[in-house]
Amino acid sequence: MERNKEEMEIDLLELLYYLKKKVIVIVAVCLVCAVAGFVGTKLFVALEYTTNTRMYVLNRSNENNVVASDFQVAAYVMNDYKALITGQNVTKEVISRLGLDMKPSALSAKIQVTSPENTRVLQINITDTNPQMAADIANTVREVASAQIKQIMDVSAVQTVYEAEVPQEPSSPNAMRNTVLAATLGLVAVIGIYAVIYILDETIRTEEDVTRYLGLGTLGVIPMSTEMSVLDASRASKKHSSKRASARSAQ
Repeated sequence: MERNKEEMEIDLLELLYYLKKKVIVIVAVCLVCAVAGFVGTKLFVALEYTTNTRMYVLNRSNENNVVASDFQVAAYVMNDYKALITGQNVTKEVISRLGLDMKPSALSAKIQVTSPENTRVLQINITDTNPQMAADIANTVREVASAQIKQIMDVSAVQTVYEAEVPQEPSSPNAMRNTVLAATLGLVAVIGIYAVIYILDETIRTEEDVTRYLGLGTLGVIPMSTEMSVLDASRASKKHSSKRASARSAQ
C-alpha cells in the first residue's frame, strides 16, 4: 500500500514536471480560447435587455388596514399568481395588444415572476433583444395580469408599484464572464490532453521505469551529455568522409 502510494506521488510529480515543460503551449491555448470567447461573444451573441415592473396584491383588508393573514395567504398563493401571469390567458392578450409575432409559449419564456419574501408584491421581469419592446411587454403583462388576478383570484385590489422603464444597458451577454469561461475550458482541455498523452506514453526513460514496467534491475547507467553527442556526430562524419575518399581513389 505504501509502495503504491509512493509510486502515485512520483507519477504526479513527473506529470507536473511534464506539464511544466509544456507551459508555453498551455498558456498559448488559454490566450487563444480567451480571445475566441471574447470575439465570439461580441460578434455572434445578441444583446439582451431586462426590465421589470412591480404590482401590489391586496388579498383582504379591514378598514384599509392589512391583517396578518394577508402575508400568510400570500405565501400560499404566490405560485398561483405566477401561473396566472405566465398562462395563456395573459400571454395571448398581450400578444394581441402589442401585435407580437410569437406563440404564447415563447412569450411565457420571457416572463419571470418573483416576489420579495413575506410580501404581496409581485415583480415581473422581461428580457428581450429590443429594450423598448421589453418595457412594453412588461407593462402590458402587468396590466393584463392585474385584471386576471382580480377576476380569478377574487382579490381586493392590484395596484401598480412602478412601471417598467426602457433599459439603457444590456443585461447579457457578459463578455468578461464568457472570456474567463473560455480560457478556463481551454486550460482544462489542454491539460487533460497532455495528461492523457503522458499516461499512455510507455517510453522507458529512467531506472525506475525499467523496474516498474519490465520488473528488471539495472547494472549501471551510462550518462549522456551534449559533448558526447557532438563527438559521436563528428566521428560519424569523419568516418563517412573517409569512405567516400576511398571510393573515389578506387575509381
